[in-house]
Amino acid sequence: NETKPSNNDTDAEPKATSVEETLSSRNIRVTVVGNVDAGKSTLIGTLTTSFLDDGRGSSRTAIMKHRHEIESGRTSTSSSHLLGFRHSGEPIAGRDKIRANKMKSEDEIARESYRIVTLMDLAGHEKYLKTTIHGVSSGFADYALILVNSRHPPTHMTLHHLNLCCSFGIPCIVVFTKVDGCPEHALSTSKKEMMALLKSPEIQRRPFAIKTEQDIVTSIGKLHTLAPMIDISCVTGEGLDLLRKMLFSLPKRRRHEKKADRAFEFLVEDIFLNVPGVGGAVVSGWVNAGELTVGSHCNVYIGPTNDGSFLKTVAKSAHLARINTSRITAGQSACLALSLSKDMRKKLRRGMVVLQENPTSTKSFDAEICVLKGEGTTIRRSYQAYVHILNVRQSAFARDIEIVNNNALGLPPSHNAKEDSEGIVLRPGSRAKVRFEFAQRPEFVRPGMRMLFRDGRVRGVGIITGIPQ
Repeated sequence: NETKPSNNDTDAEPKATSVEETLSSRNIRVTVVGNVDAGKSTLIGTLTTSFLDDGRGSSRTAIMKHRHEIESGRTSTSSSHLLGFRHSGEPIAGRDKIRANKMKSEDEIARESYRIVTLMDLAGHEKYLKTTIHGVSSGFADYALILVNSRHPPTHMTLHHLNLCCSFGIPCIVVFTKVDGCPEHALSTSKKEMMALLKSPEIQRRPFAIKTEQDIVTSIGKLHTLAPMIDISCVTGEGLDLLRKMLFSLPKRRRHEKKADRAFEFLVEDIFLNVPGVGGAVVSGWVNAGELTVGSHCNVYIGPTNDGSFLKTVAKSAHLARINTSRITAGQSACLALSLSKDMRKKLRRGMVVLQENPTSTKSFDAEICVLKGEGTTIRRSYQAYVHILNVRQSAFARDIEIVNNNALGLPPSHNAKEDSEGIVLRPGSRAKVRFEFAQRPEFVRPGMRMLFRDGRVRGVGIITGIPQ
């Protein structure tokens, strides 16, 4: 250990630049969903601290945010945690060897690791489905871990989460948790039912059990058609090494670097108004496009506010995983410090964007949608739904509906979209062009963004085609 400090002094310079690179190009975002007792927070706590659970919730308390979550054991917010790997694929322990109860901070993990997996913990309870959908929609996940408690067969929430990840096109990995002390017949029942869900016509994935490292290599390239299944236990540690290997060898799916030459666009996820030592507001979120060099001359616009206008402000400084940096680029989770006056700060909310030039906001947009098969729903004019577009969420009305001519695409005609006396009615499985109008306030949307709308449960997905002038 004596030689380590001298090494770090020599290559301190290249390290500093590569932290940013580690956090953008070698960072894989994995969202963790599952039913309410599947053990999502426990799994993330066990992976990031690399200490096994005691079966009484010791792992999950390390990563939970709020007091009521620790008391009830239910996650209600979405939070993200870093899991670092070295070149060899060996995970970096999240706890110090010397002070065993102190967690490593994000910047220490980011500086040590070669590859980073960002694990996003979402709520499993049905009451928090809105939060979970928002987390998947704005999280830009590369992959999803769907956790199933091996002692109970998968529930309707598991199916919702599967549908949700598939409608966003996120490849899924199924993890059966709590296999220690789980009776054989219960595990086989859970597996049978989960396989039936995966093979169902809405999802159409082939289940693939992972037992050895060779299986991981086999499945990596085919994740869009396969659904790998791993058995783990956070108490005995069974299968955790396989899961770590799996996470380490996942290829990056979204190429955010391609968006670096577009105009700067930062999606606000959370707002902190009274950070000590920062006069102004701090916004955290995701750099969706472009790059920004912060400083006293860095003029940006944040908005849209309730009347659709943008506030002009200065981005003073930025943080990446709690490391101060001067430049942020597409594909990074970052924090920006903005200089705003007291009354301007009151106008901030989640779902805003930070832009550098010509900010626009709109109350209506055109989208091409596909109604998901599933529960019976009919959509006609003035249908109202709750729309998730990346980090924007608001209820919207369907103003105008027209059926897309599928014959040109070689698809069968939309037999289940009918012309009724009161206009066009959409049924499950039909595609259409719809003009939506936001109910409360204008938002920033641009063509090409994915959208998902729901009333109660997930109803349909779409892509924004244009914004009416």
